[in-house]
Amino acid sequence: MRGAALAVLWASSCALALQPISQPQTQRRTIQNAGTLDDVPDEPRVDRRAALVGGGLLAVSAAASGEPQPYDYGLWGVLPVGPYKAKRSAPLETIVPGQVWTIDQKFGILNVQVPVRMSIVKLSGGGLWILNPIAATRELLDMVRSLEREHGPVKHVVLGTVAIEHKTYAGVFSQKFPQATVWLQPGQYDFPLDLPPELTGFPVGRTRVLPASSADTPWAHDFEQATLGPFISRDGAYGETAFFHKPTKSLFVTDAVQQVSADIPKIFLLDEAAKKPLLYHARDGILDRIDPSDMNQLRKGWRRVQLFGLYFMPAAIDIHSVPQSWSERRPDVNADFAGIYPWDWARDDVKAFRALSGDSKDALLVAPIIQTLILNRNPVETLDWVDAVCKWDFRRVVPAHLKNNIEAGPSSFRRAFSFLTEEGEPAGQPKPRKDDLQTLLDAEKSLESMGAIAAKPGLVSKTNRAEVLARTTYRCRGAFCAPRSK
Repeated sequence: MRGAALAVLWASSCALALQPISQPQTQRRTIQNAGTLDDVPDEPRVDRRAALVGGGLLAVSAAASGEPQPYDYGLWGVLPVGPYKAKRSAPLETIVPGQVWTIDQKFGILNVQVPVRMSIVKLSGGGLWILNPIAATRELLDMVRSLEREHGPVKHVVLGTVAIEHKTYAGVFSQKFPQATVWLQPGQYDFPLDLPPELTGFPVGRTRVLPASSADTPWAHDFEQATLGPFISRDGAYGETAFFHKPTKSLFVTDAVQQVSADIPKIFLLDEAAKKPLLYHARDGILDRIDPSDMNQLRKGWRRVQLFGLYFMPAAIDIHSVPQSWSERRPDVNADFAGIYPWDWARDDVKAFRALSGDSKDALLVAPIIQTLILNRNPVETLDWVDAVCKWDFRRVVPAHLKNNIEAGPSSFRRAFSFLTEEGEPAGQPKPRKDDLQTLLDAEKSLESMGAIAAKPGLVSKTNRAEVLARTTYRCRGAFCAPRSK
């Protein structure tokens, strides 16, 4: 069964956690010494072929968006993950009245679906700043248009990550707002062909690279920003930019930190169909029938969705063989996936969830896959980025996944990355249990042996910074190299 788990993890981690990064062929650049961005032209150069293809993609987007239901997304096949064509949006959520809003959709594989979040901020000079757009359905666009009518047009669309679940939707969304400038996380790359962003759906003539400093952006009066990575692996990379909105003391991140919660996100409670992932995972075994109105059962389903999303294979389950799963299928109990339910919840999953929750309401978590396979390869650079972020006086964190609008400040943020230090996590800090981590630990060995990820350079202490840096591997892709701390 562990081999099957590794197969699932390999596909998922290659597609998501180690997602290839993309950069324009006409704008080769190098990040040196903790994120200094060199040789970025003010205006992107676009050749005739890119302009023609970009125009074609715009036409395809317009045609595919003409769907009968306001939540249908005609381009869902570009990234065929759940909930596929029907990209329902949760109602617009106000984080700070008149200044900050978010909109959630669902994203995931099969019935392991979690919120994916777009953030919207009103600029002090008027107009809107949007981070990490989601699927541009008519339902979603109507909500954005309503904000435009009151607060001014969308001026900036920002992709603050290299991750595919965000990049896939950003280009199409940007095409819906022709007056907006589009900003991309440094280090974008497409696999197997390294194409300019205009050939992957981003608008021609108004797509730029995020500068290293907010002082070089049009929103310097409103935001501070700090870029992490990108850290380059053999097949992809991880990187994101954190943004601090000074007027509201809000920190916006993508995947760096999050928080698990027993509270069910609104996106799962829109109607009976929206509850399907929770009903599927609330079952202990294949014969269990779940009452869709039972909130305790729905909360159990949401707890398990989070465990699957963070661990891939939680230790509390026993996985069935393929023949057994097929022969025991029960579509009369739950019709999803032809009635197949390929595991039993044989042990206590509450302990695993509590370990990820921590003891305080402001506890933040770095996802186990990011802890185990990514950030521990570049611990000094990561902790330097954490230091930069913790200089800001933020009072809330708005991540792109799981719980929204977390009341947390710099001390909580710093504790989330204590797993990179020799001192380790303080008491009460969320910490993955080793039995739940086993699938990821097995994957780590396999990925290291294949050269897909570098060896860990070790944990950081107050006295060993130079030694850890000397043991850290820094990879390049073309002219682009991962940043290196001093």
